[in-house]
Amino acid sequence: METVTVKLDKRHIQMLRDQARASGRSQGAIIRDLIEQHLARPRKRLSLHDRARDLCGSVSLPADASTRKLTGYGRD
Repeated sequence: METVTVKLDKRHIQMLRDQARASGRSQGAIIRDLIEQHLARPRKRLSLHDRARDLCGSVSLPADASTRKLTGYGRD
C-alpha cells in the first residue's frame, strides 16, 4: 500500500475522527471506503437537458418569443 497526503479543513478532520471512533475503524480505512464508493460506481453521462432540468420553465417569456420579428439584427 502507498501513502498519500491529503489536506483537510478542521471540520472534515473532526468528522473523520468521529466516524473512525464510532465505527472502531482507522481513518485510512474510512477514506479508502469513501473513495471506493465514490469512484468505483459507474458514471452515467448526463445530457445537457438532464443537467439543466431544474431550470426548464423557470423563465417567463411572451408567447411569441420564438417567432418575433428580428429588427436590428441584420433583418430589416
